[in-house]
Amino acid sequence: MVLDYRVRRLFGSSMIISASTYLKSWDSYLYADGPPPAENRWERLQVGEYREIHYGASLSLGSQLERLGNASIDFIYERARVKDLSQARDLVEDNHITMIRLSTVLDTRDRYHFSTTGIGLRLSYEFALESLGGSVGYNGVRVGYESFSSLSDRLTIHPRFQLGFADKTMPLTQQFRLGGWESFSGLREDDRRGRQVLLANLTLRYFLPVRLLFDTYLSVRYDLGTISAVPEELKFKNFIHGIGGEVALDTPIGPAMFGAGWSFFLSRNLPDNPIQRGPLLFYFCIGYQF
Repeated sequence: MVLDYRVRRLFGSSMIISASTYLKSWDSYLYADGPPPAENRWERLQVGEYREIHYGASLSLGSQLERLGNASIDFIYERARVKDLSQARDLVEDNHITMIRLSTVLDTRDRYHFSTTGIGLRLSYEFALESLGGSVGYNGVRVGYESFSSLSDRLTIHPRFQLGFADKTMPLTQQFRLGGWESFSGLREDDRRGRQVLLANLTLRYFLPVRLLFDTYLSVRYDLGTISAVPEELKFKNFIHGIGGEVALDTPIGPAMFGAGWSFFLSRNLPDNPIQRGPLLFYFCIGYQF
């Protein structure tokens, strides 16, 4: 739940000011590596469950960059908690976070979903301070970039890149996530968490000439990425690969997507068959994702 008040063109300028209060809560499973189910296979097991609860207030001052996007500075105060639901006591935390975030957003996409041209860019630097009343301090950088290019009237290529880096004091509630269809094919939602993340996706999407009630798209995607608790673990041998495909419908209530994917990594210890494959996972979602 979010309550937001926004004033555009403050005193006739291009400045934007907004204030909001929010309450957000969601449940996530905790995963760990399980015994290999077969040769050259790996598995992740659900070993616990936890709930994240965020509530607080923010004040944002920004300026529009013509029609391309905006730049802003946000002042945020929130209480962020992790509650143990099942076998996740080690993750429990309760922090008061006072944060300042500097960010820039550029967006030239021609559509919000199923874009065919344009780019999207998000840059942010955030720092939480104990001196302003918070119980924890940390620094973090987030970079996200994607582009859309039409190779023909029906074929679109969509590369995407994400980078995140933070120091060792960043609490779990602020850490990066890896897994789920929007993030990584073949990994479950929030499969892994960490303070450093590096992720690249490449999607090839085809607009089918036949409609299944609505405009229909067929996509294939390749993912490559890793996530870690410390920078020293960001090594190529720790990268995971993912391959997936989907059928998506452009419905009046938002995209409806049916997909499947599996992930794998390469093991140098098994030169004859280095591919270690995870389970095949299926995904479904409908509506707009915020």
